[in-house]
Amino acid sequence: MTIHQHHLDQIDVEVLLELYRQACINARTYLSLRYLRFAIFIAINAIIGAATFAITELHPYHTFIAVFGIVMTILFWILDHRTQLFYDLKCKRIHACEKLLGVADYFVPQTEETPAGVPVRLMMHLIFATIFLGWLTIEILFIVQP
Repeated sequence: MTIHQHHLDQIDVEVLLELYRQACINARTYLSLRYLRFAIFIAINAIIGAATFAITELHPYHTFIAVFGIVMTILFWILDHRTQLFYDLKCKRIHACEKLLGVADYFVPQTEETPAGVPVRLMMHLIFATIFLGWLTIEILFIVQP
């Protein structure tokens, strides 16, 4: 007998509802964390980029600053990707709880279409790739034109 074929006890429902609540809280937290980290990443890049060209005392260290920008971009990119994977996992857990509670597709029906345009996941990868290529280009220019 599967879970769908029998009646859930009240205790089972309460436990399942608590798991559902926690999964929803975790999903929102991961999403907030993702965008907070992204804002920090952009701010750090803006500060480092401005300092690289504006502060003349840093000119002997341009190559190292660009390497730091490259490494930082890679690390934040990995963090963003992993946070997205955790968010996806929580969404799967939420959907599984909804199925067990018998309300799957009730709150967000599968008939709803995603908004038109570039998907957020792809857009985030494009932004990280663009900043990475920017730092790489700067590094190459600093090496070629000392």
